[in-house]
Amino acid sequence: MDIAWLETLETRVRDAAERLRELKEENAALKERIRELESDTGGGGWEEEREEIRRRVEALTRRLEELAEV
Repeated sequence: MDIAWLETLETRVRDAAERLRELKEENAALKERIRELESDTGGGGWEEEREEIRRRVEALTRRLEELAEV
């Protein structure tokens, strides 16, 4: 019986296990980076900043519309 296919399977399983290990390390690093970025902005700072920008752009748009009517 030819069991060469078993060696191929073992190689593929080892490669897959190594890739999973790499992905777990990358995932952990990305989670840490997210924590760092969130702490730099105070957690919810992104939403607050986005809302402030939206309000200011809307105010500028209204002002431009008023000037265009004059």
